[in-house]
Amino acid sequence: MKKLTYKNPFLFLLMILVIGCEKNLEYQLTNQAPKVVMYAFPMPDSTLKIHASYSTNILSASDSKGIENLEYNITVNGADAHSGAYPASQGWHTELTLLGKSGDSYHLEYELPNGTKISGQTTIPYPVQIMRVDTISASYTNTDGKPENMLRCTVEIIDPGATKNHYQIRVDYEETTQSDTLSSLIQTIPFIKEDKVFLVRNDESSILLTQIDLQGTFTDYLFNGKNYGIKLLIPENYLNKTTPTQSAKLIVYLYTLTPEYYHFMRSSIEETAFKDYPVFEPLNLFSNINNGIGVVAGLSVDSVWVNLR
Repeated sequence: MKKLTYKNPFLFLLMILVIGCEKNLEYQLTNQAPKVVMYAFPMPDSTLKIHASYSTNILSASDSKGIENLEYNITVNGADAHSGAYPASQGWHTELTLLGKSGDSYHLEYELPNGTKISGQTTIPYPVQIMRVDTISASYTNTDGKPENMLRCTVEIIDPGATKNHYQIRVDYEETTQSDTLSSLIQTIPFIKEDKVFLVRNDESSILLTQIDLQGTFTDYLFNGKNYGIKLLIPENYLNKTTPTQSAKLIVYLYTLTPEYYHFMRSSIEETAFKDYPVFEPLNLFSNINNGIGVVAGLSVDSVWVNLR
């Protein structure tokens, strides 16, 4: 087991999620004027990316509409950090001069030509560290009643007790093959969430959450301020690859999420899962944007890897 240097492996998937949410947000704004959509997800050791657009009608062929003559201003820890004109042709705009650090507080403000201001703010959390990952072979009875060989991983963390904390776990499989050239394959594993921390509680927004994959998100409601081992099951077919390999390993990521990121992500997953079923009422997507829609939310990550061969 070894610590990894963070290289922002989550941002691409995150962008796919939020771009898909623009119409979802508009889904609940039928017959209303377009609203300004704001997204920003500051992270440690990562340049800041911001998004601005108008929400579009659910029947529109376009996912978003650029905003002409939009001005933006970013403050970090109460001090002006950057401002300028947002390029309307860009879905996401990168501020190369702004590199996030844990504990930094961000305030993002857009101003329309008519003087209307839209804003959101967040603080990048400090990453909770993975103390160790223990693995052991295990047998698991699948939904067909048949036993399967699994690798049980126990991800041990020490949860800070001062506040309620929000998390997400992701597991990747990485192998390096040696033929004429050296190449790598990285695959995210849909692990079985064996631990009770992943169960939906009675105070969740919808009991229908039990029917969908919440992508490894959970809170510390069972172990606030304590040392805890989170149990995951990795299917054996991800472990016994038949191709010749130079090396293979599991990479376990523990994301520490701000509450607004956690609620936005879970409400987005829920809305996406049930929006096509007319028997369900439309779901409210979480937003923390003043005078607009979207989310500004921070997150950080710790990771370790486990050698398989």
